[in-house]
Amino acid sequence: MLGKLFKHEMKATARLLLPLYVVIVVLTIMDRIVLNLDVFEGIMFFIPGMLTTLYVISLIAIVVVTIVMLIIRFYKNLISDEGYLMFTLPVKTHQLINAKMFASTIWIIASIVAVCTSVFALLITPNAFADIIRELRRIFSEIISTLDANAALFYTELILLTLFSIINNILKVYMSIAIGQLLNRYKILGGIAAYIIINIVLQFIGTILLVVGASVFEKRMYEFSVLPQIAMPLTLLLVILLSIIYYVVTHFIFSKKLNLE
Repeated sequence: MLGKLFKHEMKATARLLLPLYVVIVVLTIMDRIVLNLDVFEGIMFFIPGMLTTLYVISLIAIVVVTIVMLIIRFYKNLISDEGYLMFTLPVKTHQLINAKMFASTIWIIASIVAVCTSVFALLITPNAFADIIRELRRIFSEIISTLDANAALFYTELILLTLFSIINNILKVYMSIAIGQLLNRYKILGGIAAYIIINIVLQFIGTILLVVGASVFEKRMYEFSVLPQIAMPLTLLLVILLSIIYYVVTHFIFSKKLNLE
């Protein structure tokens, strides 16, 4: 059943988000053509600047709109009137949460990849692309050498940390929405307030952990090798732990304290 929910969620969100990717492709092609032309003079001089401004705005918009649309869809599907239907389906609460979490993760990653690909396609020529790849390899080799780290382990930690950071932020929003819906009125404001309070608490705890960590690893904190050996694994574990907490709280509220009034 999770597969069907996920497939439905991807189709529903694709109708909302794919047009954004089409806009990015069109603007990238137009900007690429315009930047390679030298005919916009006199009264037409503003066209390249206008297209570039529109392009930059669209790059920012695709990430922001993707996140906002996914949050709105989660709220409308599970908290608004649609929630009565969703929670009467023959599916478990964790399947509803998982389907939306997986779909949101994929779309956020897709939006980031789309932005990066678009920038590369706009600014880089075939020859320059090869040079950049060589330079990136050199930079990463130097980073690995400086950190005195195993390359495979470092890249694995980096990828996992990025992935779980995305999931962590998604689940934090879900938990905030779940807490907000406990109110009979002003559910959206309640969710926003919950999100702000959660972040304040996390910043406070993070400051304490930073101070404690600095004192515990005082002798090694200025060594670059601490990053892959200690800092990244501990950060990854903390992110995973927080994600589990967000998930469990969200699941508990939707299972035991659901308030659709």
